[in-house]
Amino acid sequence: MKKIIVIGGGIAGLTAGIYALLDGYDVTLYEKNTFPGGECTGWNRRGYHIDNCIHWLTGCNPKDDLYQIWRTTGMIDDGIELYYEPCFYCLEADGMALHFWCDIEKARQEFLAVAPEDREEINRFFDSVRMAESVRVPCEKSLAQMNLAEYIRFGMSMSEMGKVVKEYGKDTIEDLAGRFHNPYIREMMRRYLDVSCKAVALISSYGFYTGANAAIPMGGSVGMAQRITKRFQELGGKLCTGMAAEKIEVSHEKAQRILFADGSTVNCDFVICAVDPAVTFGQLLERKYMDRNLRKMYGDKAGYRVFSTFHVSFGIDGEEDYGIGGGSIVFPCEKFNVGEQEIDYLSVRIYDYDRTLFPKDRRVIQCNIRQDEADYAYWCKIYGKKEEYCAQKERIAEEVRTRIEQHYPGLRDRLILLDTYSPMTLSKWCGAYKGSFMSFFEQKGYKSLTAKNSIKGLANVFLASQWLTTNGGLPAAATSGKFAVMEIKKRCHFDTVS
Repeated sequence: MKKIIVIGGGIAGLTAGIYALLDGYDVTLYEKNTFPGGECTGWNRRGYHIDNCIHWLTGCNPKDDLYQIWRTTGMIDDGIELYYEPCFYCLEADGMALHFWCDIEKARQEFLAVAPEDREEINRFFDSVRMAESVRVPCEKSLAQMNLAEYIRFGMSMSEMGKVVKEYGKDTIEDLAGRFHNPYIREMMRRYLDVSCKAVALISSYGFYTGANAAIPMGGSVGMAQRITKRFQELGGKLCTGMAAEKIEVSHEKAQRILFADGSTVNCDFVICAVDPAVTFGQLLERKYMDRNLRKMYGDKAGYRVFSTFHVSFGIDGEEDYGIGGGSIVFPCEKFNVGEQEIDYLSVRIYDYDRTLFPKDRRVIQCNIRQDEADYAYWCKIYGKKEEYCAQKERIAEEVRTRIEQHYPGLRDRLILLDTYSPMTLSKWCGAYKGSFMSFFEQKGYKSLTAKNSIKGLANVFLASQWLTTNGGLPAAATSGKFAVMEIKKRCHFDTVS
């Protein structure tokens, strides 16, 4: 059997390992941390659980191609219940609430009642969300490897989305918000992503909800990571944790062996780098091997932006309702600073849907505050100054606590601070570029890009990462793992024929 070494035990690496094992390869996966999962993780604090990753999982509709990948890897199975939230998110302001309900007609009527003056634009928006339900993640072949005919066929499989792109393709979220007269609707549009991001990103994301294709697997992020790890090991995969790869030694256009931080080495037939490409190219390999699309995304900061988060988690003391709606809620608040930004809205999420993780007396409310590259630079600057770094985190936690209590008076003296983390946390934990939880967001006037899983100039090294495509998250990580193995199979076939 050909031996494949996978570097990185996140969802991309584990998915790659499973598909390689199913194709008969000998697979060993090396993970630098003490347990696999990457960003798909969670942890316990003071008897409460903090879920880091899955706010919603695309591909939960059995009719979706992505659903089969979740099944193949064990992340979803017959024994796993899926929780479908009633709404995408909600805006609460001035005593009123506006919802992006999963029931699209319910949402439409709520918007029309709030802003009859925006009837035409409201109907256009919700009609577009309905059409965006046709959006699919490429699961059979990477966009970067498709020929023109395959690309056209894939586009035709979700032809309704073409009408959405025609209407909103040149708009940012700020442009979309500006189409409406009603101030609440404008704010509703502005609060999902940064206003510089493309409007179609909001519309298609909401379409996953209205199309019953977005849900949360019970057991949360940790449960999902444990199931895919179990599947990998049951198929015969070997998992080595606490093993940080430092260098891939190359000779004659092939990787010969991998050098690890502890001084050990391992030989290989093939290598799949399932880490952030910023780590792959510059640490494991020379930057000269980087794909041109990756160079574009990493190099053009104006056209391809990254976002991180400052996170605060509180446990809720008591079992009372306190008037908090389920799911994600955004609301205006008194201004305060986080990193280099002035914050005037908070986004909070109540975790109470999974009784195995969040019993009624162990509910959690989390607040994620979006940060950009300037904020990341700020956190880098003070990270080495432990007292200042900790003091800033404590200050922000108290600022958030105060504003949550102002919005929900019933929570006063009921919030137990569990944890905070800055953009530096994901950067240190799994090498995430600029501390980002997702890949690049292309800006107005810039194209969505996808890099190849193969590497020009290296015959036996391949890539698997959410960072290979814009707007990458868990689906991109998983599909990239599958595509990397497909490229290895092509290479083996080529070598056999040659």
